[in-house]
Amino acid sequence: MTASAGNEKLSQKQFKKDISTIKTNLKNGKDLEKSEVTLRKYLADTTFSENKTLHLMMIECLRKQYDAGNERMYLKEKVDTAAITRTNIKQFLAIETFDSLDAKPNSKGIIEPSYRKKHAESIKPFWGNLLKGGIYFYAHSNWKEAWQCFDTYLDCFKQPVFTDEKLDSTQYNFASFLAVMAACNIPDLTLALRYADSATNYAPRKEMVLQRLADLCAERKDTIHYLQYLNMGNEAFPYSKYFFPNLIDFHTARKQYDIALQYADAALEKDSLDITFLLARHNVLMMMQQYEKALEDGISLLIINDSLSIPNYNVACIYYQKAQEAMKKTGMTYKQRLKKAQRYYKLCLPYMERYKKLRPQDTTLWYPILYDAYLNLNMGEEFDSLPPL
Repeated sequence: MTASAGNEKLSQKQFKKDISTIKTNLKNGKDLEKSEVTLRKYLADTTFSENKTLHLMMIECLRKQYDAGNERMYLKEKVDTAAITRTNIKQFLAIETFDSLDAKPNSKGIIEPSYRKKHAESIKPFWGNLLKGGIYFYAHSNWKEAWQCFDTYLDCFKQPVFTDEKLDSTQYNFASFLAVMAACNIPDLTLALRYADSATNYAPRKEMVLQRLADLCAERKDTIHYLQYLNMGNEAFPYSKYFFPNLIDFHTARKQYDIALQYADAALEKDSLDITFLLARHNVLMMMQQYEKALEDGISLLIINDSLSIPNYNVACIYYQKAQEAMKKTGMTYKQRLKKAQRYYKLCLPYMERYKKLRPQDTTLWYPILYDAYLNLNMGEEFDSLPPL
């Protein structure tokens, strides 16, 4: 006998011994965790990985562990909820793995899964516990295991073993929302995107999930999905302080001013007096150097709320720029140029003085303009009141 043949014989002998022990353990309901470890060792070996008997023993082993845990819970004994939940996940995965093996075509090319109905009926009563277990892990900030629970729960809808069971889909969007939130907390964008579509259909938390998805996409530099969720959020929640401002910031940062202006104009068509929308268009117009239109929006904003610092500054600067241009006009006497410029300086002053009051620390912004305005308007007292730089 060769050495390899001897080792194979020894291996088969050990296998038969282990299986005999496991059968005894399953019959007596003892040493189930050890039996599970041994079964996993064999199933991880390509020699035994498609052995249906071992898979069925694994399913029975996990079921008995789960039943024992539920019995202790029923008797109000001390129970490890996390351990019971993990076992429940494992028994679902074990049944799904066996079903994929059992559903392989036979020698005649016929698919006849012999255990599908039995397994589906036996495991279905514990399906809802996957969701409950996920909520338990979620409440304890155990994001990865929460995700696994929700994923296992949701994946059942796609598993052939449950095709005829008509699983209740009323909680699908809710479970998807929780799965996405868990994935965002891991954080893992790939996992988050798996159930993102259904999660965004969970109306009570639609705004939250869209924002979290957008945040994670921005963090992972996934521009396509980032814009997708910003647009979805902007459409559903136009007054949100998150979606619209971020859309404007995204496009202006890339100097896509025309696109940013389209968003601002569309928003103002829905509400022409909203400060956020007006301010966004005002700022975009300033970036586009369309100062006349920016001036109109700035004044409209300040009629609504005169304590907005940016419009005060921008309006003052536009009038200041007009004064500067007036002084450079050709074909006019100095006195004529100065008179025209002074009209703009007078228009500039109240806005810049208000900006100074609102932002006294921004000396480098308001000081030069007030200096020129006071000087050209012969406002000696105000000029002397300016602090030294």
